[in-house]
Amino acid sequence: MMKTMNTKHILLPVLAFTLAGMTSCDDWLDIKPENKIVLEDFWQTESQVESVLMSCYRGLTEKDVISRMIVWGELRSDNMTIGGSVKYDIYQILVGNIISSNGFCSWDKFYSVINYCNTLLYYAPKVLEADANFTQNDLNRITSEALAIRSLCYFYLVRSFNEVPWVEEASISDNQLFQVPKSSEREILAHIEQDLIKSKQYIVRDFGNKVKNKGFMTLNAVNALLADVYLWMGCYSDCVNACNEVLADTKLSLVEGESFFTQVFYQGNSTESIFELQFDQRVQQNESVIDYYGDANDPYGDLSFPVALAYDAEDNVKGENSPFNKKINSTVTESVDDIRCNEFIRPYSGMFFIFKYAGIRREENTPGKFTYRYRSTTPNWIVYRLPDVMLMKAEALVQLGGEANMKEALTLVNTTYLRSNLTADSLRMETYPTKSDLADLVLRERQRELLFEGKRWYDLVRLAKRENSVSALNSYVELKASGSNAILGAPVMDAMYMPISKTELSSNPFLTQNPYYEQKNSSSVR
Repeated sequence: MMKTMNTKHILLPVLAFTLAGMTSCDDWLDIKPENKIVLEDFWQTESQVESVLMSCYRGLTEKDVISRMIVWGELRSDNMTIGGSVKYDIYQILVGNIISSNGFCSWDKFYSVINYCNTLLYYAPKVLEADANFTQNDLNRITSEALAIRSLCYFYLVRSFNEVPWVEEASISDNQLFQVPKSSEREILAHIEQDLIKSKQYIVRDFGNKVKNKGFMTLNAVNALLADVYLWMGCYSDCVNACNEVLADTKLSLVEGESFFTQVFYQGNSTESIFELQFDQRVQQNESVIDYYGDANDPYGDLSFPVALAYDAEDNVKGENSPFNKKINSTVTESVDDIRCNEFIRPYSGMFFIFKYAGIRREENTPGKFTYRYRSTTPNWIVYRLPDVMLMKAEALVQLGGEANMKEALTLVNTTYLRSNLTADSLRMETYPTKSDLADLVLRERQRELLFEGKRWYDLVRLAKRENSVSALNSYVELKASGSNAILGAPVMDAMYMPISKTELSSNPFLTQNPYYEQKNSSSVR
């Protein structure tokens, strides 16, 4: 909820960090709380500016933020269904009953991070005069990171709600009211694009430290986010250019297939990671992933993978709609022995639980044989990694059209596909002769590669926006319905987005409900 903030204090609850001497996750997450810091006494030193920047990062790791990255980006898609003892608000979204009193309609934690960024952007320049050790280069770097973090937050909001209030002023006045109307999607995206282009001027390319390179905003992270924004906007040439800047970095590389699961998701901060939110078991657990996907204490999380889309050769489960073991024609079947199928989902008692972030693979004494168990440590949350960028570029190339673009798109798909299909032949152009065929392949490969990473619903919404129709989106989502009469997708375009929270509508008279939910009867919008 956006509201006033007292001028005399800036609240930094459990969010002040120190960067001095930071060389590991332990140092990064050595949290030193500072509450009710007197504002006029605070902005005096470089270390204080750095501590607020760390507040911006730390805000992204809050449970309510990670939960929404998962729920907004994944829950309504064909990737997820009910798993264990699912909570009420999650259940209501899964069954298609989304109302404005649902807790996941709340966006306040994202605006909290945005306000940390806004506060830093307002006060940090004043420290140039107060601390001689704080240079213009330091200021440029820090403000570039803050702009990128703020852009990421707004991009989640605009994809989830379509229209949201744009606020770039810090809460610094007693009588400052952030009761402002929504800005259009076009306006929000234009602001994001402008901020990211500005951020690119001074953002760090390489911190010289693996954890910082993966856990802080870098030039690669900004370009990956910018590519995602351009893809959402339908600016395909710009998307390709942004992707190319990431792909040109020779320090980024795909992890080999046999090590993929362990290095990328269990260990974290792999060579293909671009930006991931850092967690440490001794300081802060990734509670959202533990709740939804499970861990060693409770391996069966709230969410699971729909049986209708599952494929398990050992138990002879062959979901006819699975993206794995996908029959394309009489001679080509995709992903017959795809290692992602075994390592991202695990069968138990007639259900398929999400294992991607929750599990560990151990090699047995016999070569090529592995055992799987649930992890007892907390995972990082990956926002962007190299395959995502490759497949964003492939999607943009297909939309641009032309023989050369189509061939390059298929090459990119084969890069991620063959990494996980170790004995398979390359996918060939003659199998996907039309633009539509190739677009479907890219979407399918994005589903296989990025399962449960908070991408799928946004991919489907992007498809619907491109086609100006929810037909294709619904055709995917309804595959998980298992005979249910509930509308699990979106009956109209406006229904692809979440309703504005009842609390936000009550506290801000300038807000209006998203159009689809305004039209629903009063028993549906509470």
